Amino acid sequence: MKASVVEVKWEDAWIDTQDILISDAKSLKPVIRSTVGWLVSDNENEIILSTDVFHSFKEKEYVNSIMVIPKGMIIDYWEYEFNVTS
Repeated sequence: MKASVVEVKWEDAWIDTQDILISDAKSLKPVIRSTVGWLVSDNENEIILSTDVFHSFKEKEYVNSIMVIPKGMIIDYWEYEFNVTS
């Protein structure tokens, strides 16, 4: 099976429950992060990754720990192709 691992650099939303001055809040930015995972799908509006793929015949149609990253949050991404064996 051919599979791709993708590294995605993206802007993530975040929350803080502390009180903050409005003037300080106006200058806050999203968190820039990189995420690496198995590419499940590269759709029009999002990239879908998983942390795990399975090798057994019975489970090869399944993945684990899905992450959906909206394309509007993606700064850049790189795709690496691999041959995955049973």
